[in-house]
Amino acid sequence: MQFLDVEDLLACRLVCRRLCVLVLDRDVWRHRSLCDGDFDASAVLRLAPCLDTLDVGGWDLAVTTTRCAVATLKLFSLSTGSPHNVTVDTLALAFALALRNQESLGRLRRLQLELPTFRPAPATDALLRTVASCSGLKSLEVTGYLPKFTHYIQHGPPMPSLTYFQCSVNNNSASFVHTILAGHAATLEEVNLVIDAGLGFVETATTAELLGTMDRLHSLRCKYLSPTDDCTVLVEALLSSVRPHLERLALLGVHVVRPLLRRLPSLPALRHLDLDAEPVDEMLKSINPATAPALTLLEVVMLGQCRHAWIHGAAVKATLTANPKLHIQLWCNSDDKCVPQNCETCVVGCHQEVQWDEVVRMGLYSHDPDMCPSPEDHTDNTDWQRSYHPTPDVPCTWIRL
Repeated sequence: MQFLDVEDLLACRLVCRRLCVLVLDRDVWRHRSLCDGDFDASAVLRLAPCLDTLDVGGWDLAVTTTRCAVATLKLFSLSTGSPHNVTVDTLALAFALALRNQESLGRLRRLQLELPTFRPAPATDALLRTVASCSGLKSLEVTGYLPKFTHYIQHGPPMPSLTYFQCSVNNNSASFVHTILAGHAATLEEVNLVIDAGLGFVETATTAELLGTMDRLHSLRCKYLSPTDDCTVLVEALLSSVRPHLERLALLGVHVVRPLLRRLPSLPALRHLDLDAEPVDEMLKSINPATAPALTLLEVVMLGQCRHAWIHGAAVKATLTANPKLHIQLWCNSDDKCVPQNCETCVVGCHQEVQWDEVVRMGLYSHDPDMCPSPEDHTDNTDWQRSYHPTPDVPCTWIRL
């Protein structure tokens, strides 16, 4: 039964009573996904006891009353495929009712919310208040920018439960984000924030302070949309609050790394550091077993330089020698092409197996690959999605120095 498609399952109900009972078994449905715009959505929502994923775009109001319990709920708005005869306010209200319904069924663990077209309105407030107070969630991803609230959101969940949270932070969404961070501080393990350039210092300080209260936080990704002088102040506030048990840190859109370098010794558990900054000698020389004893992976960006010449630099060799378990992954712009005959390094002709004009991601290490202390760092998937690449699964060219 688990391998039959939905149409065949619905047909089996009409064959005999025994098959009808089997079709309604939870194991038949728990791995399946459904969109409320599918042809058979109404029938499935009426008959299926559970699903893995339900995509809601406002096509079928049965999502607000169904007894079909789902583990993952995806709410997406008009610009991503909802019916055009539904107003934004009606859609927001339907989303809130669908979420509240799934919360009451007790199986919901993951919520994804896309809000690129919503405007300030009481219905939108109701939706986001429902999201903020939803209990039992393990993962919450909010895509797009939240509208301005008519009233600040202050009430979070009755009990902390989230382990993963992703959202953009600006002056409109600050109260929502802070409510989530405060309400789930005891359980959050991974936080992914996109910080708007217009976010005030008070809101930023509050965000940093809340992150500092999270005893379980081991992965933090912050992307700054405007790398201005204010960004340096924001980074310093953030790093001064982060707990020492943080294992993964990504600061994207931040080009001034001196505040981070000063704070490295306060992050003794840091294993993975991802930066948009170029790998200048000062950065590399600041990484050693005393300042970053647990670091096994450093990701950096190079623009406008010959990557071949860079890997032969004294700072790179010294850093890898001082940190034998370290891997350096270099993200490159394939449009930056070196002219080999004009480059003192390229003209030598070493590393001919590397396509220097095509490589986008390069990995460097100095240890015996068979004795690598962190073999997971040699994989192509780093779980961090960079803005200039559609997927984090970019092939990596590895070179042992």
